Amino acid sequence: MNRKLGLFASIFFALLVLVASAAAAKKTNPEKQPDSLEQYLKQFAIPAPAPPIATTGSVFSSSGLLANPYSDFKALFVGDSVTVRIVESTAILQSGTMASQRDFNHSSAVTGVGGQSPSFLNPLLAANSATKLTGSGTADSKSSVNTVLTAQVVAVLPSGSLVIEARRQVFANQQHENVVLRGVARPADIATNNSIYSYQLSNLQLEVKGKGIISDSVRQPNIVMRTLLKFIGF
Repeated sequence: MNRKLGLFASIFFALLVLVASAAAAKKTNPEKQPDSLEQYLKQFAIPAPAPPIATTGSVFSSSGLLANPYSDFKALFVGDSVTVRIVESTAILQSGTMASQRDFNHSSAVTGVGGQSPSFLNPLLAANSATKLTGSGTADSKSSVNTVLTAQVVAVLPSGSLVIEARRQVFANQQHENVVLRGVARPADIATNNSIYSYQLSNLQLEVKGKGIISDSVRQPNIVMRTLLKFIGF
């Protein structure tokens, strides 16, 4: 009895050491962060900003806010804000079936020996074999994101398109939600109320991460915790 208790204590202590090691490794190896804004902008040929035009002291300035009477308040320059309505839905359905069948029949007999038909020897050999395999599988995955963010223009491409970025962090009830959006918007696609839908953005990058009591409850524990739960029983 004491030997069993000692063995159980040794196993329990080893599992505790593995859990502590896994926790330490998780701290030393944080989750992969999304690509930085500088790395995202490297894929576009963005020229260096032109130096400001020096004026001779005239009251009128071509770069002034009221220089163009036909302009509106839509995002156009670096630093301007634009509302992004995220409407993203993904549905993936994969299914497959497989069926195979093979039959084998073999028989042999002695038709005659010395002019006689030995019926007691027949059939001399009879073999039958049948193989049948039927399988099917289905994988269904659905995801949906619907929210509204306010992004900021971080660069203007030579074509006039706007590179925008939006970030939102929400901390509530011990739950952390982090949303990062990047994309390229055409000024013509921006509505008169200075908003644009996410499906109108090219090179869209959308990342939604959650961490906290809700995410931990729906995420599968690691192999060490699963092994420990088998011994504990709850």
